[in-house]
Amino acid sequence: MRTPTRTTTSRARTRNLGVMAHVDAGKTTCSERILFLTGEIHRIGEVHHGQAELDHHPQEQARGITITAAAHTCEWDGYQINLIDTPGHVDFTVEVERSLRVLDGAIAVFDAVAGVEPQSETVWRQADRHGVPRVVFINKMDRPGADLDACIAEITDRLDAAPLQLQVPLHDGDTFVGIIDVLSGTVWRWLSDDPTDVEQYITPPKHLTSIDSEQLAARRQQLIDSVAELDEQLLDDWVRGVVDLDDVRAALRRLTVSGQVVPVLCGSALSGIGVQPLLDAVVNYLPSPNDVSSVLDTATMTEIPTGQDQPFSALAFKVVHGQGGKLTWIRVYGGVLAKGDKVLNASTGSSVRASRIVRLKAGRTADVEQVEAGDIAAVFGLGDTVTGHTLCDPRTVVGFESMEFPEPVMSIAVEPATSQDQEKLSVALSRVADEDPTFTVRTNNETGQTLIAGMGELHLQVVVDRLADDHGVELNTGQPEVAYRETIAAPVAGLDHKLNKQTGGPGMFARVVVNVEPTGSTSVGDLDFVNTTSGGVVPAEFAKAVAEGALDALTAGPLGYPLVGIKMTLTDGAIHSNDSSERSFRIAGAQALRLATERAGTVLLEPVMAVEAEAPEEHLGAVIGSINSRRGEVSELTERNGSSICKAIVPLAELFGFTDAIRSVSQGRASATMTPAGYRPAP
Repeated sequence: MRTPTRTTTSRARTRNLGVMAHVDAGKTTCSERILFLTGEIHRIGEVHHGQAELDHHPQEQARGITITAAAHTCEWDGYQINLIDTPGHVDFTVEVERSLRVLDGAIAVFDAVAGVEPQSETVWRQADRHGVPRVVFINKMDRPGADLDACIAEITDRLDAAPLQLQVPLHDGDTFVGIIDVLSGTVWRWLSDDPTDVEQYITPPKHLTSIDSEQLAARRQQLIDSVAELDEQLLDDWVRGVVDLDDVRAALRRLTVSGQVVPVLCGSALSGIGVQPLLDAVVNYLPSPNDVSSVLDTATMTEIPTGQDQPFSALAFKVVHGQGGKLTWIRVYGGVLAKGDKVLNASTGSSVRASRIVRLKAGRTADVEQVEAGDIAAVFGLGDTVTGHTLCDPRTVVGFESMEFPEPVMSIAVEPATSQDQEKLSVALSRVADEDPTFTVRTNNETGQTLIAGMGELHLQVVVDRLADDHGVELNTGQPEVAYRETIAAPVAGLDHKLNKQTGGPGMFARVVVNVEPTGSTSVGDLDFVNTTSGGVVPAEFAKAVAEGALDALTAGPLGYPLVGIKMTLTDGAIHSNDSSERSFRIAGAQALRLATERAGTVLLEPVMAVEAEAPEEHLGAVIGSINSRRGEVSELTERNGSSICKAIVPLAELFGFTDAIRSVSQGRASATMTPAGYRPAP
């Protein structure tokens, strides 16, 4: 391990930043403008033209959506910004999850017309779970129907947040041309689509439509009062009448970092409006690595300090296979990692060497000699390291909390198109599974078919296309199938099962008495096991074997699907002095659970999706009819900007082709978004 050369103050001028939003809210466009303004790119590429720097994969360019998180390091006003642009489509939410796990702050982008949409709510909850402070950018303020006040109200009501509006829009007639900073009164007016073509005023020209000076002063006072109510330090100054704007900004930063408030800004990324003030808000209000003073060591369940003066520690949060080999993205929490250093993978116990370290520049990389606490970078040569593994100094072993990812909900059968593809298939699939924790591969033992599973129809389509583009493997695919599960239909009490086999040599004996009941959980491999025996009737090691046997039996219920939501209580049992063993009790535990499910029966569970369909009022009936025909249950009907919004819960199995169907019945004017909503009993 090396001694860092940078000072602690440099960490204060670093921002590890994510951009998150619902699909089509404009987050990649916003990120592209950030890269342009920071000098990282010299020509603005548009997402809808397939030219965005951050959407660098051919699949992203062809589809016009972000599929994988893309990272880019840039600088603004002397601050280093490690920027990660995340996908907005629900099928790729794993990219948001693992990015938020290592980021210090985020920009949440909302469509000024659509407001809080389903996936924007999902990513907001993910940020809440990881404690990531945010600033909000209300985008597309130049669209007809844009409503800043309504959007802020939805953020308050639907996201349980405390938004503080820092800007008001500036109009020239009906045209959105800029913003006014509430605190300073500075007016920003953009003269063209070039983000740098901007003028600033202390007082707006009279012909521009805006709030008057008295209204602006009232808003400023209201903002200061709101901040003072929440920040004791500012409140003391406010009571003494000695508050200045720097004090307010400092208090606003403290409240943002602590997650108490969310600063709200507005603009139009496509028109180049509002991105410079957004970057200023990022460096002024979002946390630096210095604000993350400690992280949890799950090996000892203690908080360990972060910083350059600590032993090296980092979390691997993404893996990418490319022409240069396997590239592992890491967030460094402690110490320094230099090129050539040997470190410990605490998750596997293996020693690995950092053969090459790079800064991420979307599809490109830039070599560096070392990275330090607070940095996000990528490393070649880390062997079997995968997402969620901890890397550390071998002399000071730590373990960070790993990451949990949702189980795949859909699968398809695949077969290689040619014999040459057969030879490359297994290597290609293992690399894709290495990169994507929500993608799994298995073989159907009965048919011999290879089954790939993922988070949805689009996810699997992208995987198949990427296998062809990146690995040269052409596949023939079957029809998609959803991931059903089973749970026990009713409690079973006092099931007494005895295993007693004599084979001439040492026999097998185990007697278990168990209660089995449903818990309502739908997580695969989740068994709630309780041992209430006493007096040594079943020794602890045998009771543990019973639990392991029950886990074995969860792999498939009577209908052939994974068993979920099971609680087993071991209440009694018996052992034989010669013939009992852990293996005997493991077999008995599995058999007891199978007997319980046969006695009580099982309920088939199917994945369901929360669907939000938007259509003109005259086509709403046809859209609802399509939902009803797919066993959907409409939960809410609302209006938004002249369109009707229908919210419903629909089984995933019925949603194949749904978007095309509602477009067909609405003359192409209806659209829909879907997010996972758990499982429910299938008919």
